[in-house]
Amino acid sequence: MKRKFVKRLMASALIGSMALGLVACSGGDNDKETSDDSGKIVLNVINYHVGTDYAADYYSYLFEEFQKTEAGKNVEFNFEEIPTTDAYNQKIKLLISSGDLPDIVFNGGNNITELAAKSGKVADLTPYFDEDPEWKALFDDTSLEFNTVDGKIYGVPVSKEISYIYYNKELFEKAGIEAPETAFASWDEFFEVCDQLKAKGITPLGMDTADSGWLTNLWMSALIGTNGEAGNEWMNTMYPTDFNTPEVEAAAEKIQTMFKEYTTADAVGGKYDPMATHFFNGEVAMFPNGPWMIPDFQEPEKAPEGFYDKVGIMLMPGNGMEMVPTPGDMVGATEEEKIEAAVAFLKFETSPENQIKALEMTGLQPVSNDLEIPDTLTESDPLMAQVLEIQNKAEVTYGQNQAYWYQNTIDTFSTELPELAYGNITPKEFCEKLTESAAKNQE
Repeated sequence: MKRKFVKRLMASALIGSMALGLVACSGGDNDKETSDDSGKIVLNVINYHVGTDYAADYYSYLFEEFQKTEAGKNVEFNFEEIPTTDAYNQKIKLLISSGDLPDIVFNGGNNITELAAKSGKVADLTPYFDEDPEWKALFDDTSLEFNTVDGKIYGVPVSKEISYIYYNKELFEKAGIEAPETAFASWDEFFEVCDQLKAKGITPLGMDTADSGWLTNLWMSALIGTNGEAGNEWMNTMYPTDFNTPEVEAAAEKIQTMFKEYTTADAVGGKYDPMATHFFNGEVAMFPNGPWMIPDFQEPEKAPEGFYDKVGIMLMPGNGMEMVPTPGDMVGATEEEKIEAAVAFLKFETSPENQIKALEMTGLQPVSNDLEIPDTLTESDPLMAQVLEIQNKAEVTYGQNQAYWYQNTIDTFSTELPELAYGNITPKEFCEKLTESAAKNQE
């Protein structure tokens, strides 16, 4: 689901692996062995949290600390490193169709739970939840149902996903715009502000089309999800098949206008990373994303010094906010000993302590609702504290396409966005293509 600013740093990834004393990835027959020469259980992991990935330090911490626990003291990790979520997702989808999955299958953002479950290559985790009621109680029913296929739980959710709008306070001030306390009252007001920004020579919005069109997906999901009861119901529907509804077509029309009038010249064909750089450099005023982006605002390799203090947060127009459960991490191991070790790691990853640790280190929102948030967070990370406050003010919540649509429909969304942006197809035709793509899953 979520998009992060990711850049491959071979040196830091290598240092991280050396520091952890992990088993090197051989790529050969040894990858399929249950244990190494020392008798330890070897868990094969494809890891995209490497280099400058937003959660690289957090996952280094998890792997290292897990091996210090009673459940993990006899476990080694055998890593294959892939530097981006897009490359990772493509690799996992390929392995689902032909190949052996890693023993721990991380959530790469896209909802591949059903695809993986129906392939028969991931473990049914229901018995492990049932055997540990205390662990199961950390998750609400919605999050577990989201990771259930045919009555069996296959994914362990590690966070909840929310998104909203980041805005550049300096650019708003330059344009003479007073930012709303919580959100613009309507989309009409939002587009009036876009016109004001444009009149001052400021590009209003960050958008993209490539690699699933993450930013544009967030704008479109919000346009649909805040468009009355019908739009909200549609945007909260799992695996929709009819995209030719008034609300979806209206959103596609607005997206077409946004590409033509309010975004950067390289948005069409653009990927997330350079679009994020535009925001970091003060070249666009508003940027949709979630709390996992906040640590980047203080990262010298990504944002200029002092950028953190220039960023404000608001909900989508009409007090709307994406809020969905996330596809969970899965277990691809087949030997019982390795399955149990993989489940032990997932329990460690989702412990209350590590949910708080993930919030502090990465901005991932806890999947549990009743965790005690440290008071120190307000002082150390006021933007993150603001996120926790503003999400309670959302009057309308909805899903988004990477969580709720069929994978091939997400792909069609991305590939057809340039055609929509350039006016080669109408909004209605764009929605027809999405409908046709979704229908293929019913055949």
